[in-house]
Amino acid sequence: MEKLQKTITELNDKLKKKNKTPEEQDEEFEQFYECIKDIAIHPVVLRMKLYPHHGVTNCYQHCLHVSYYNYIWCKALGLDARSAARAGMLHDLFLYDWHTHAKRTGDHFHGMTHPKRALMNAEKFFDLNSIERDIIINHMWPVTLFSVPRTKEGWITTLADKYCGSFETAQRKESDPVKKKRGMDRIVERFSYLVDTKR
Repeated sequence: MEKLQKTITELNDKLKKKNKTPEEQDEEFEQFYECIKDIAIHPVVLRMKLYPHHGVTNCYQHCLHVSYYNYIWCKALGLDARSAARAGMLHDLFLYDWHTHAKRTGDHFHGMTHPKRALMNAEKFFDLNSIERDIIINHMWPVTLFSVPRTKEGWITTLADKYCGSFETAQRKESDPVKKKRGMDRIVERFSYLVDTKR
């Protein structure tokens, strides 16, 4: 866990050193959104808004968080930020409430099985490249012990998913400062028209 925190801290420090102006930040958001736009507005992906995920976050919001962190971290490291962002938006496209799934279906291994379901759903609606497939199917490592990421972008997603999930779980109400502390409110605020759960 310490190694994970150190890696994330190093990535964030590297990004902070760039001291982006508000205009540069806006441009980065626009570039990020261009990568995921077709996915973010797809009717099947929008269904993720119906399913609670971590804390007060729905599945769509969580995927948006992971997608954004994938994008900025991979971009900073010179990796395929576009594929990482797109797969981040699809990595939890399992389309059910995992909190009640075991009781309804008898499947008590959501943590290990949902990557396959997400990949199957994503492949039905989107043409995925090998990096995107790797990210989706392997993002739950080490829970999925033998499903190890094979790409650098896959490893970044594993970090981003745990990072975002930890802070989302710690946030127990909408006004909780945990989300603000990590900039997640900025991501959701920027794309609030996408994450409106009433839509």
